[in-house]
Amino acid sequence: MHSRRITSRLLRVGGAAVAATALVVLAGCSSAPASNSGGGSTGSGDKKFVIGFEQPLGGQAWRETGLAALQALANRPEYKDKVELKIVRTNDNDAAAQNAAMQNLIAQGVDAILFDPASSSGADAAITQAQAQNIPVIANGGPYDNPNVYVVSTDWGNAGSIGADWLLANLGDNKKVAVLEGVAGVPLNDGTMPGVLDALKAGGAEVVAQGTNNWNEATAQEAMASILRSNPDVGGVYSFLTGGQGVPEAFAAADIPFVPVVGGSGYNGEACTLTKYADKGLKGDMVFGQPAIYAKGLEQAVKLLEGGTIEKQQFFPPLEITEENAADFCLPDEAANFQLGYDFPGLDITVDEVKKYYQG
Repeated sequence: MHSRRITSRLLRVGGAAVAATALVVLAGCSSAPASNSGGGSTGSGDKKFVIGFEQPLGGQAWRETGLAALQALANRPEYKDKVELKIVRTNDNDAAAQNAAMQNLIAQGVDAILFDPASSSGADAAITQAQAQNIPVIANGGPYDNPNVYVVSTDWGNAGSIGADWLLANLGDNKKVAVLEGVAGVPLNDGTMPGVLDALKAGGAEVVAQGTNNWNEATAQEAMASILRSNPDVGGVYSFLTGGQGVPEAFAAADIPFVPVVGGSGYNGEACTLTKYADKGLKGDMVFGQPAIYAKGLEQAVKLLEGGTIEKQQFFPPLEITEENAADFCLPDEAANFQLGYDFPGLDITVDEVKKYYQG
């Protein structure tokens, strides 16, 4: 088993999230309650900074890995004596439920709130309430359209263009392309896919079939298998933020030669599938954000609460795995749905640390 350190650059985004029943997980709890009168906890002595995290899609591997990375960092020696986490999950990307959960965290006296946005504006009421009490709020995982919110996120919009550009560069004479979107209605998907389709068409690709991967590898395989029954001659596949395992397996099952594939769930199975079929001609580009962006958000929140300054909007580039570097990422001893990106540049979070807290 091995892990891979990844370097990062600063860029720009477009974002979101979604989740399961209300649940609170405490990490690094203190015997003395942390106080809050507008972010008033000191994080020293017997008091801790109480930091809430609202997650609107519990149970999904990417987000559960992010929460595990968050807890791993919170329990590091440099954080565990000054941080208490309150992790709250809500259901179905429900912006109203997220807003209510955030208001409940405020009522509990948190010193800061991190949240993976269920929408671009649905938590405004909670944010206004937090601002009135001098509680900083960080959109962590996707962007949020409010000047009073800090943003620590993957550059999701760039993830879409990276994959489209790669596919156009790797298409052969056959320009027929199949496209699988993610989950319709989620801002991340709906804000990115129109640009992807425009880029593919402007680059000379002909989109001959479309479907959805529902951000699930099994669904991606089923959707691709269905497309191949009527379009066995496609020359490339673009599957947004999932599909790097399911799409190639659909080609293998249909005994159709591989074509260039864009995916990006970040599952271990994607990297291992690229490695598995490399000698049979599979070329792929798996573009995804590190779930450990949640841990980066915690780092920034603590810095802010300790009186430091942070950039208001921080957007980090997605990871990119191709057939050329897939062997560096594939973890043969881990399950196919083990989420990569469990680490973040500068944090050095290990596989074992993440697995200690992972609940997926």
